[in-house]
Amino acid sequence: MKLKKLALAGAVSLSTLAGGTSAFAEEAGKMNSLTDVTFTENDEVTKPINPIDSEEEVTTTGNPDDPKDPNNPKNPDDPENPEDNNHEIGTQGPLSIDYVSNFHFGKHNISGSDQVYYAKLDTVKGKDGNKEVPNFVQVTDNRGTNKGWKLTVKQNGQFKAADAELTGAELKLGNPFVNSATDKKFAPTAKEVTLNPDGSTQEVTIAEASKGMGTWTTAYGKDNVEGTKSVSLSVPGTTAKVKDTKYKTSLTWTLEDTPQ
Repeated sequence: MKLKKLALAGAVSLSTLAGGTSAFAEEAGKMNSLTDVTFTENDEVTKPINPIDSEEEVTTTGNPDDPKDPNNPKNPDDPENPEDNNHEIGTQGPLSIDYVSNFHFGKHNISGSDQVYYAKLDTVKGKDGNKEVPNFVQVTDNRGTNKGWKLTVKQNGQFKAADAELTGAELKLGNPFVNSATDKKFAPTAKEVTLNPDGSTQEVTIAEASKGMGTWTTAYGKDNVEGTKSVSLSVPGTTAKVKDTKYKTSLTWTLEDTPQ
């Protein structure tokens, strides 16, 4: 150990003597430089992601009974999601609703007993082709304000067909499951929803301040098994039903820029 210390001291001494100058450097000058970055609002549309696998970007196909032909994507049963370049798109801007599933309950025999029907799973096209996923809604917050947000929904009247109406029918969205590639500590909170045909607004998903940044899905069911029993329509047995008639209604989803 002593030999190593001596050798080091000797080397320093030799360097000092050979240079003939002070062993301590002096500043010849000093100057500051700047570095910066600027963020702008993202006006691009965020594509849907798989609500089960948040790392997979998907293309939505709409009606599971009639997946859209990419060369002819129009589908009258899926009018709520506008289309551009053969892809369904959502609202634009840094705070956006990217996608909302349409709920299809299919065909059922007329019954005089109270019945509960379940919406079919949504169908999306991923890297491995078409696949079923739970019905879902997707929100993206790229504002950079961390103010939080609130998603609500309302039912625009009872299920109807011409002059016929499913009196007493009740639509429920159960087993909400939020998912994202973002750290789960920033997850918003989702609620079970029972809709009222009178148009009352119901809270769906709420991101408190400092939460909900990035892209988040709220799926009804954490997987396909749960998803098959998560969007339900209850119809009383006493309700009159006209055969071979499709009853419809619409839902309005609203995204507010604060959780309050």
